Amino acid sequence: MKRRRASWLTALSGMAALLSCWACTSGALAAEQPLRVAIYENLDYPLNIFDKNHQLLGGLQKDFIDQLAKKLSAQVSYTPYSRRRIESVVIQGDADLMCYSSPAWFDLPKEVGWTVATFPQVERVVVLADKASIEIVPQQMEGKKLVLQLGYHYPQIASQLADGKIKRIDLTDVPGMFRLLALGGADAMVSSDGEIEGYFKNFPEKRSLYKISKTPFSVVQTQCALSHKSAWKLEQINSAIQFLQENGEMDRIMRKYGLSMR
Repeated sequence: MKRRRASWLTALSGMAALLSCWACTSGALAAEQPLRVAIYENLDYPLNIFDKNHQLLGGLQKDFIDQLAKKLSAQVSYTPYSRRRIESVVIQGDADLMCYSSPAWFDLPKEVGWTVATFPQVERVVVLADKASIEIVPQQMEGKKLVLQLGYHYPQIASQLADGKIKRIDLTDVPGMFRLLALGGADAMVSSDGEIEGYFKNFPEKRSLYKISKTPFSVVQTQCALSHKSAWKLEQINSAIQFLQENGEMDRIMRKYGLSMR
């Protein structure tokens, strides 16, 4: 009996060692899992900071996702895509994740998983300094030419755009929108607080030329879109986001770029 008991103990000890080894291996594989992130190539400071070769160096998105990846023990990589391509890239599984987005902005929002809210995006209306500010939407926009970002959805004024009560002019970049407004090619433009302040950071002498609405055009609590084809699970991403919210990291990142969580 003693020998049989000893053999059983030896076998159990061996199984425990195998299980321990498997757990360690699984943990190592999970730690090495890449997190492939798609970013908007046309979004500049403070959301993205690119070098002269358009490689991502910093910005609110990178600061946030770097911390997210650290919490996930993931190796993160970033690839910029155009507004027209980025959605399909995530849906098809060529990227795991994209952030600073919303189901309301997606053509096919059910084709991806959506995380908890991350950062708010506040949009405002910009006009030339000698014009009356636009505080009442859509009434004050009717009959005007409005420069907007190509591929973006604007549900607040969708019916007026469809009926031709507001003429839409599409551009791909915020500096171009400001230039068109200054040249008289449009009556007003819509952009986010971050992009507006990013433009004035690069061109501080231009600030006096424009007037920004006090009333937000829109406020959206942005989220991250996770590919259904990703090896990452929505619960993992949400847990990491909530950790960064609770420890104050997300608020710190917003303050770093002169923005607010409220």
